[in-house]
This record gives sequence, structure tokens and C-alpha cells, in this order.
Amino acid sequence: MITCKNCQTDFEISSEEESLRNLIGNSLETGNVPKPTLCPDCRMQRRMARRNERFLYQRKCDLTGKPIISVYIESSPFPVYEKTVWWSDDWDAQNFGKDFDFSKPFFEQFHELQNVVPRPAMMGKNVTNCDYSNFCLDSKNCYLSHCSYRSEDLLYCYWLDKSKNCIDCSYMAFSEQCFDCVDCNRSYNLRHCAESHQCTDSFFLYDCRSLRDCFGCVGLRQKAYCFFNEQLSKDEYEIRKGSYDLENGEHIKEIKEKLCSLKMRHPHRNSIQDKTENCAGDYIFNSKNSEHCFDCYDGEDCLYTADVIGLKNCLDTYHSGWSQSVYEAYSPVNQQNSAFTSICWDGSDNFYCDTCFGIFHCFGCVGLKHKSYCILNKQFTKEEYEKLLPEVVNQMKVSNQWGEYFPINISPFCYNETIAQEHYPLSKEKALNLGCSWRDSDPREYKPQSYEGSNRIEEVSDTILKEILACVNCGKNYRIIEQELKIYRDKIIALPKLCPDCRHKTRLSLRNPRRLFERKCGKCSKSISTTYSPERKEIVCCENCYLKEIY
Repeated sequence: MITCKNCQTDFEISSEEESLRNLIGNSLETGNVPKPTLCPDCRMQRRMARRNERFLYQRKCDLTGKPIISVYIESSPFPVYEKTVWWSDDWDAQNFGKDFDFSKPFFEQFHELQNVVPRPAMMGKNVTNCDYSNFCLDSKNCYLSHCSYRSEDLLYCYWLDKSKNCIDCSYMAFSEQCFDCVDCNRSYNLRHCAESHQCTDSFFLYDCRSLRDCFGCVGLRQKAYCFFNEQLSKDEYEIRKGSYDLENGEHIKEIKEKLCSLKMRHPHRNSIQDKTENCAGDYIFNSKNSEHCFDCYDGEDCLYTADVIGLKNCLDTYHSGWSQSVYEAYSPVNQQNSAFTSICWDGSDNFYCDTCFGIFHCFGCVGLKHKSYCILNKQFTKEEYEKLLPEVVNQMKVSNQWGEYFPINISPFCYNETIAQEHYPLSKEKALNLGCSWRDSDPREYKPQSYEGSNRIEEVSDTILKEILACVNCGKNYRIIEQELKIYRDKIIALPKLCPDCRHKTRLSLRNPRRLFERKCGKCSKSISTTYSPERKEIVCCENCYLKEIY
């Protein structure tokens, strides 16, 4: 039993974790890694505290002087370059290289390097007209749609892959023409749906598969013209559907209340999985032998991972892809035999590196591209590197730093700017006590809403594009843009009363927290592991009982 040095919770290291840790250690140039000093949740929190997805600022590029949008505020201690400039050959991160000082702790030296090497304003590659979308790859025309991959024409979306013409959607793939949906894959023209796949032309669905022209349904499979789970003819369905005005807030409230009542009578799977073997967690697909994993695709022999795809033999990773034998890392992509890295893509045998691409056999580096055998951004020969590396590791062992991830207090972001605040929310006082920095709210007062007209889209004129709106929840100002107005008119959708951030939070609240609990199956009383806490009143079932109820 180990006591977490952060939260004081006791935790154990299972035999499976110990075996995976040793397997990864044997693949590393530095050998085995020590046992963790933080519990799994505190380790994940520490990694998440290095990722700002949604907070954007206006500032200038420190190389060109041009105005840019960035995830780093103007007062950040390090230079920030517009992303195309950062990827260019106009500068070289090795110019900031320094000798390793054995009289100083490694993390102190790394922090000094981190504060002088330029950083890209936002993360993204091969994108067109996605200036306000962070972590956007191979996409075009995506506005405030962070983590958009191989997609186009998205507005206010989050974590979409191979999708088009969607607005206010999260965690979806291969979908088009959807509005206000969560976890709906391979679907078309859905509104207000969750956890429903291969569905078309439907509204207010939950846990449905292969439905078309359905409204307010839960747990149905391969149906059409169903209204709150009642089978109707096509004509009767259209009459019933027409009885609700989807631009009327009171009607929407009534629909959601009826849907909630139906969901409480419906069995819920203890874990959302598909094509898995020996897995535990939630939203796990095409994976095997992976435990405590969340939003995991194509994984094998992984532990304590979240938002990952294509991993094998990985432990303690977040937002990772197509990597093998990686330990304690945030955003390793196409990495092998690496540990303690942050945003390192396309390489292998790297340790304690940050925002590096195409690097091999590097230690403690920041901002390098296509380099090998570097320590603190300084170039060495292969022989020099292999001689110095053990000496650096031994120095870290003496100071009890070897095996620890980057300290949370040297994150380039304030705690409440990061994704950690969404999954592990802290007060300002607790964040400061943890050693994190904190960004206070903008001292500017929000403006009162200038628009006084109707929210019904058929009564809204083009002048709305010049109006200032105020969120009814947080008071934050927001605007309607031209592409957005066109969609609302085409789909007959009322103007939103919430700002994009509050709409994002509302969608996230439809998903369970990433934490596993032990409880009994609501049908057979078998012990199950689930993200539904024991005090929740939903009927939560094991896989077998769930399938019996559904089919």
C-alpha cells in the first residue's frame, strides 16, 4: 500500500501494473522506472494540467509582431510564435541549448529552458480557416471547435472526427448535420441526442441504434416512427412530432422531463464498450487487456489512460495516439520507448521532453524538431549522449526527481485554464496551495445584451450579426456569426441563450465522471465496475443483463 503524497489517499499497485511497468522499463534506455508517489487520479490531474484547450487570447507573434490568436496570454514568460512561423525554418530551438548543471536540480534547469524557448500559438497541422480551433488536424472551416480531426464546417464542437456540418456536438465521429449531440457516431441529421449510433432524422434519443424518424426514444434498436418508445404509423408520428414547437423553451423542458423519466426506467450498461476483451473503464472500443481506461480506441495492454487511440503497452498516458511502450506522458503521438513527455510526436527513446516533433534519443528538451541525441537542447554525438545520460539520471535519483512527471507548478498554463479544471475542479485557494498559478476573471464587466428581439429564428433579421448577446447562465458576452445564422435558419433552430462555453459544459454533464465504482447489477446483483456511483438511482446492469433487456 502506498500513500499518495498529494491527496494522502492510499492506493495499491496491482500485479498487472507492476508487470506492465517492468515491461516498459525494460524497453527504455534508462531501465526500469520507480513506483509512483501519486495515486492514479493525481497523476492524471498532473498531466491534464499541461493542456489548455479552450481559453484563447489575442496577442502578438513574438517573431513577426503580427496579431494572433493563442492559448498563451501576452504576459506568458516565454516567446509565442504564430503556428506557421513556429513550424518554419526561421528559428532553431538548439540556439537555446545549455549544458547540464549537476549542481542544480533537473526540473529547475528544465523550467528555465521552458521559459525561453518559443512555443506555437496553438496546436494544429494541415488546416484551413480554423484560426479559432485548438488541436485541430487535417480539417477546414472549423470555428471554436477544439480537438477536431479530419472534419469540416464545424461550429462550437469538441472532439469530432471525420464529421461535417455539425454544431454544438461533442465526442462524435463519421456524422453530419447534427445539432446539440453527444456520443453519436455514424449518424445524420440528429438533434439533442446522446449515446445513439447509426441513426438518422431523429430528435431526443438516448442509447439507440439504427433508428430513423424517431422522437424522445430510449434503448430502441432498428426502429422507425417511434414517439417516446411508442410505435406509430408515419402519419401519426408526424402529427405527434408536430405537437411540439422546438423553438419553445417550455416545450423543450417538457420533452427533456419526459425523456429523463423514460431513461430512469431503462437499464444502463455498467460500461460502454464495443468489441473488447478484458477491459474496464468507459467508452472503450476495439481493445483488450486495458483497465482504468476512458475514451480508449484500439488499445492493448494499457492502464490508466484517457482520450487515446492505437496504444500498446502504455501506462499513465493522456491524449495519446499510435504509440507503444510509453509511460507517464501527455500527448505522445507515434512514440515508442519514451517516458515523462508532453506533446511529443513522431519519435522514440525520449525523456522529459516538451513540444518536440520527430526527435529520437533526447532528454529534457523543449521545442526541438527532427533532432537526435540532445540534452537540454544541446547537441551531442551518440557516444557523448550515451555517456552523459546515465549521469543525468543518477543525479535525478539522488534528488528524488527521477520517475516523477513534470511538477504541476511548472505547467505553462494557469490551473483553471486547463482541462484539469474540468475533471478535477479546484478552488483558487486549493490550486495555489498545490503550487499552481491561477487566472482571475477578466476585470472587464460584461456588456448588457443589446438584442431585444425574438429568439424565434424566423423573426430574426441579419442585424443579429452585429448584436451583443449575454449568456443567461454566466453573463458572458457572445455573438452570432454568419455561418451559424444560416444553419439556424435552415434547421429552424432558435437563437441560443447560453454562450458556447456553457453549452459545452452542459454537454459534458451528460457523461459520467471518469471514475470507477463498485456496485451490484440492478438485475442479477452481480458485482460490477461502473462509472455510476452507488448512490445514483439509475438501473445499472452487467453486460449480460443489459443485453437481455434490450434485445
